[in-house]
Amino acid sequence: MRFQGRDITHLSQGKLRPLRRDLQMIFQDPYSSLNPRHTVGTIVGAPYRIQGVRTEHGVKRAVQDLLSLVGLNPEHYNRYPHEFSGGQRQRIGIARTLALRPRLVIADEPVSALDVSVQAQVVNLMDDLQQEFGLTYVVIAHDLSVVRHISDRVAVMYLGKIVEIGDRDDLYAHPRHPYTVALMSAVPVPDPSRRDAAGRERVLLTGDVPSPIDPPSGCRFRTRCWKARDICATEPPPLAPPADGSTAANHFVACHFPVSDAEQHASGRGQSAAAATAAKLAQSIEIAAGPPESAAPYPDGGGTPEPPGRAAATRGAVAPAVADPEPGTGAAPSTPAVVEEGPAREYGTHRPRHAATDEDGQ
Repeated sequence: MRFQGRDITHLSQGKLRPLRRDLQMIFQDPYSSLNPRHTVGTIVGAPYRIQGVRTEHGVKRAVQDLLSLVGLNPEHYNRYPHEFSGGQRQRIGIARTLALRPRLVIADEPVSALDVSVQAQVVNLMDDLQQEFGLTYVVIAHDLSVVRHISDRVAVMYLGKIVEIGDRDDLYAHPRHPYTVALMSAVPVPDPSRRDAAGRERVLLTGDVPSPIDPPSGCRFRTRCWKARDICATEPPPLAPPADGSTAANHFVACHFPVSDAEQHASGRGQSAAAATAAKLAQSIEIAAGPPESAAPYPDGGGTPEPPGRAAATRGAVAPAVADPEPGTGAAPSTPAVVEEGPAREYGTHRPRHAATDEDGQ
């Protein structure tokens, strides 16, 4: 694993500690990732204490600025995690992640434990923070709509191996690996009138998921692939552009017999249906956030939803997000994350943001 040109795979704990200022993580479970015996101030201020970072106006002021940045009330400084909803807890985790102004943030299923409306607010918050601080995200997720919404490049993994990687729009419109095609066909259609529409066919994979400890020889997907042949059992396919040149130059697929657009159309799995479905679901994330309202706080310290405010064409530099839809395949991709140098960091100095509602009923 390389970070900014440096191999960090075998670094000792002592050498990793200063590197963690640039590498931070957002955890999947907003409940177990926060110590229930510590106040919010102690949790969010821990990175300053562990790294020995001094702020201009003190740690308390810096923590309160971070809480305001993620849409929480600075008065929440002395509250405990059990006093917050799931979405608010995830905001606390995001505030802790941003304390040291990292350059790379690894988000492990950041919204999977939240309700849909709260997911929209957290995803849009992450997008706004990325634009403001120049962050690079590596997002690990199963939800294809979230992946499409937040990523610039997408990598699809099966049993710990990347089987396809490319720009978001190209990969969703022209999936080439059989596993990616199966994933796209499994995207739920929110409109009942379109569920049985022509041109959409669900790909049902047969067999059980092999053990990641003892994966199949050759191509790891061959035991469930409808295109598998003898060569698939003996030679692992390289990650390379399709030989027919039908995709973008930076679209790579690890398959001896990639699926063409003509095959998908012939079998009723047209790329237009998969791409349109995923695009509609991605748009629903913004719609669920609701229109901007006044910023008057609620009694529990929340406020109004974040306005979507997304730029459809341009986003910051984003490392590959990983779709990992099978159990036991959460291994990180072997492709190194390349992160550009950002501006000098000013610890404890943040622009306050208006509050946002996280009323998920928890």
